[in-house]
Amino acid sequence: MILATFLIYIALLGFILTWVYYDAELRGINGWLVTVFTFFSGTIAGTFLWLVLRPKVKPQPVPVHQN
Repeated sequence: MILATFLIYIALLGFILTWVYYDAELRGINGWLVTVFTFFSGTIAGTFLWLVLRPKVKPQPVPVHQN
């Protein structure tokens, strides 16, 4: 039971930190810096802070091909 709980925790931790890394990179911020901050500030509190303080995504123009 304890091993299963630990494995679920590690899986969720990996998922959350991976998502934070890619989300930060998408928004133009160093993903490693944000991921380390999230991990050491407590994963749940750090993720919540990232969700509140993260910058908006800059929209990418969609190329239009004319025939």
